[in-house]
Amino acid sequence: MASATAANLFEARQSKLFNIGHVLAELNKDFQDLSPSKLRFLEEQGLVSPQRTASGYRKFTQLDIERIRIVLELQRDQYLPLKVIRAYLADLDAGKQPSLPSGASVNPQHLRQARSKTFTKIELISETAITDALISEAQDVNLIGQEPFESKDVEIARAIVHLQRFGIAPRHLRGLKASADREIGIIEGVVAPVLSKNDTANRSRAAHYAAEIENQFASIRAELIRSVIGKIDG
Repeated sequence: MASATAANLFEARQSKLFNIGHVLAELNKDFQDLSPSKLRFLEEQGLVSPQRTASGYRKFTQLDIERIRIVLELQRDQYLPLKVIRAYLADLDAGKQPSLPSGASVNPQHLRQARSKTFTKIELISETAITDALISEAQDVNLIGQEPFESKDVEIARAIVHLQRFGIAPRHLRGLKASADREIGIIEGVVAPVLSKNDTANRSRAAHYAAEIENQFASIRAELIRSVIGKIDG
């Protein structure tokens, strides 16, 4: 239920269009020096691509606004030049996990941008070198979705290709998928009450909670596996 609610919120926000005045009103609270001229400059630099009406007026989606926020945050908090920010956004657009030169943790809110990118089967194969047979097998055990593919499918496909080197096929990963589904269920249960309040602040809080829980799950999982590997190495 929580995941469906989040998806519906995302689709609704994606389709609504806003003018420059609305963008400034939403972002000036955190970035007081943002102006129409700076928005035009970011567009000229290829960092955001608003739609245009027949009369030539700029119209922004909520994703455009979040993209601008990312640019401004990286300038203010990380002191990054636009060239580096452009590469960071390119990684998000490609569905990749971006990185920061400082080694700082990536804001989980930034990863929302990756949702807007989908991939055809040809693009998935080109990005990961996965085969048709592996795609079908991964789909049979629900590791990979159907075309058009999402960014998560690309990352999973890359991992599947690497695991082939060890004779590990998608069918061997059913238990991993079941474990992930249980973890997702726990996370959804925690964030559902927060998401039900349906406002920007609570969506951000829910995303932060989800990311923190996932990080702790990953730590436990890594330690459990590492303890076994340590015995093998010893």
